[in-house]
Amino acid sequence: MKKKESQRRHVDRGTSLGAFASDIIVVCPRCAGPCVVTSQSEHPILFTPEKSRLVCLKCPFQTTSEEGGWLGPGIGLAKERCPNCGFKWLEKRLDRRTIKGQGRRWAAITCPECRKTARVPVHWRVKRYGPAVDPAFGLPLWLQLSCCGETLSAYNASHLSALRDYVAAGLRERTGVMQWSMFSRLPKWLSAHKNRETILNSIDRLQENLPLPAQ
Repeated sequence: MKKKESQRRHVDRGTSLGAFASDIIVVCPRCAGPCVVTSQSEHPILFTPEKSRLVCLKCPFQTTSEEGGWLGPGIGLAKERCPNCGFKWLEKRLDRRTIKGQGRRWAAITCPECRKTARVPVHWRVKRYGPAVDPAFGLPLWLQLSCCGETLSAYNASHLSALRDYVAAGLRERTGVMQWSMFSRLPKWLSAHKNRETILNSIDRLQENLPLPAQ
């Protein structure tokens, strides 16, 4: 069995993460059940979601990107020179699990030079590709769990199957354009052979959690 696994071959042809992003399973913000997010993108490689729609498979909740907007995490940056002494830059970073309805508009920052506190405007931007969320609404991925001290996640059944093929392979080759390759950007823990059995078992658990309409 081990010999057969070591002979499995995986060829990376430059498939990008965007190839799996048109249908993503996420957690419903209303009932915590599975939702499907469908999106289009003018550029499939550098996936920029457009005309996105979210439909829950468990409750009546549904929305579009035009109606609901961004529902996920965001980063707020406040930065300007001290309005009192002008000597130091006042800086502060804010992280929020959701910025729906806008986050704080101002941050109180004390100048390290004159020791006076000033109100600095906060500029918010979405945190689209960092955490395990979908790039259209920012909702948590349905297919995710803790593995090897990290988070293993996938957009959908096809994405999960692609990860399984890669992890199970004893021989990994690359061809085509690697600049946007999903596999070339995987973290080292996911590529390590020592973690193979643990990761494959976790992928099996995620596959069991796939909602039937998404298969």
